[in-house]
Amino acid sequence: MARLLQGNVRVEGVDHEDFTANEHPSDKLRDFQIVLEPGQPEQNITVAPVKWGGECRVEVELNARLVDQSTAKITGQARFFEGASEETGEQEDTETIDFVVPRTTSTTPPRQHHVSLRNTVAIGAEDSAEVFLTVSNRRIDVDDDD
Repeated sequence: MARLLQGNVRVEGVDHEDFTANEHPSDKLRDFQIVLEPGQPEQNITVAPVKWGGECRVEVELNARLVDQSTAKITGQARFFEGASEETGEQEDTETIDFVVPRTTSTTPPRQHHVSLRNTVAIGAEDSAEVFLTVSNRRIDVDDDD
């Protein structure tokens, strides 16, 4: 049976400012959904970057595959960039994402996963991002049009 993974990525970030108010992302939620079928290779889940403060960006790369008839596995990376613009190539931190998503039922809620990212250099060390993932896994019927 095919599985429908639906979920979202939410980024709570801080661009620390010394003399004005700290800046935070206003467009911080990214929804996604993907259908996984048995025997299918790992599939990429597209997640648009979250940018804020004129100099911070979080990129989340996700891949999904079925482990068995009712369980999916999510892998990938979350990367935090901070520099002179939101398009900077200056990567400050990265965390691996790796968790399983059991079948979502009334007693098994959607799976949640969290990673923390930080700027570790002396200048800008207060800049950070928290990445929250929520994923449901439901069975669906896929019709073959013959």
